[in-house]
Amino acid sequence: MDEKVLKDLKLAFACDVYETVKAARKNRDEHVFRHTMIDEGDQMVFAAVFPKKDIMEFPDLTEEFVAKLQTFNLLGIVTDGKNGLDMFYLGGLNKPLTVLSDGIDVSKILADEPLIAFLEMYFKAKGVMMDFQKMNYEEFIKAVESEVFKNTSFAQMQESQDFLNLIKN
Repeated sequence: MDEKVLKDLKLAFACDVYETVKAARKNRDEHVFRHTMIDEGDQMVFAAVFPKKDIMEFPDLTEEFVAKLQTFNLLGIVTDGKNGLDMFYLGGLNKPLTVLSDGIDVSKILADEPLIAFLEMYFKAKGVMMDFQKMNYEEFIKAVESEVFKNTSFAQMQESQDFLNLIKN
């Protein structure tokens, strides 16, 4: 897999998760929080932060999975609401993730292989058919641009362009 593609995917995902981490700082009473990526009908894809003690109550955990766990863990979860779910250990820390200061910090705790597998399932659930593992960086950027164009209204594109023009000045 192209290292630049992996780096961009990790950082984009980490920045999204970081927004949830920032919001969690306001809810100090909650020890589990999630970043929902898809919630359509029975289909749900999300990343969630769980303390190890809560995860240990999940049924059918493998020894290999348990061995990866830290005090606080980021899991990727994909479910169709019918046939069970897929759960990925994406990373963790021995202190709350709320201590992380930005998306770059979040990206540093992410495990590459499970993140790739989780994102493949996410893209499939979204109907995005691109095999980012086989693309070079230029192909990846073109595919992302195409998906953004297909899924973005003209009004949103104009807002984005206005924002980009504003930060250039």
